[in-house]
Amino acid sequence: MKTTLFAIAAMSLAGTAAAQSNVTLYGSIDEGVAYINSLKSGASSGSALRMDPGTMQPDRFGLRGSEDLGGGTQAIFQLESGFLGDTGSSVVAGKLFNRTAWVGLTNDRLGNIQLGHQADFLFDYLGRLSNGFQLTNFYLFHPGNFDNLANQFQIDNAVRYVSPIFGGLQLGGMYGFGQVPGSPSKSRSYSLGAYYTNGGFRAAAAYTASNDRALDVAGRLGITNTLGTTLVPGVMTPMSSVKSFGAGTLYQFSGLPLQINAVYTQTRITLGGANARAQNVDLGTAWHYSAANTLNVGYTFSKYEGARWNQFSLGNVYAFSKRTQVYVQGTYQRASGDAQSAAINGVGVAAQRNQLVVSTGVHHSF
Repeated sequence: MKTTLFAIAAMSLAGTAAAQSNVTLYGSIDEGVAYINSLKSGASSGSALRMDPGTMQPDRFGLRGSEDLGGGTQAIFQLESGFLGDTGSSVVAGKLFNRTAWVGLTNDRLGNIQLGHQADFLFDYLGRLSNGFQLTNFYLFHPGNFDNLANQFQIDNAVRYVSPIFGGLQLGGMYGFGQVPGSPSKSRSYSLGAYYTNGGFRAAAAYTASNDRALDVAGRLGITNTLGTTLVPGVMTPMSSVKSFGAGTLYQFSGLPLQINAVYTQTRITLGGANARAQNVDLGTAWHYSAANTLNVGYTFSKYEGARWNQFSLGNVYAFSKRTQVYVQGTYQRASGDAQSAAINGVGVAAQRNQLVVSTGVHHSF
């Protein structure tokens, strides 16, 4: 009898807990085939036909959850891992939840506070207005991704605050501790952002500064002589500082299945006493010309010191449902100035100044 009563009580408590909290498993997997007209890998170069995962959206899975604490306050958490669907391997070896891992509290009137491994506001606020996000094409993020709109850099040991939305405006700030005894500025990061929404209009601005962030400038751009030294392709070099600023906007036309977006970013990279500056401009449009089809057209101008890249894109996405799409897209880049190689993001450095990528695939979210 006591056992029966205990079982009933335990079931009752479990039901109460379930009613007050929730955990959601979510994810995205995207696999396609890409033709690349020019690609350089070590001593080899030429065209390539290959599997390319995560082109429309990055492959990832995660858990997010909340618990109602009463009074408009909830405990919240999120864990997210990036992987490569073509091989099943993790994007970052040794980091299970490489994309995000945090826990925090949220309140209807006071906002959110989150602690852990988190994305900066250049990705979170400005990245969603960029060509790479709006035109659903990972190749359209900027050469080198120094501005981090593609979320390939996250801030460790971070405390992050996001305000409630007041009149369409949301503000955020975060600080990442360097965790080095006696050197509080070493490996330190901080980020600030603002995001505004009013009907079909959106605008954002963000700033991130990081000390000792490691970059592969030579491997990502094909430029070895920069920042007062000779860099080795494929070797991540800790920079003294990387400081990025950006602003952007998007407008969805009322009554029309058409939207336009524009983004500007600037990054200053410092290594010792040497500096280099990278700049990018995005212009894009998406035309939802039928219930299932979206035509995407984009242009990006990128500059790193005397090196320049002009990039054009055209793509079409067909949606079977809200969760499943097929796509075909083409991206062309032309290098000029001091740039000897085209370098489309996520593809690799070309063996020449022109690079063309044509890809098709299927994306499913869950």
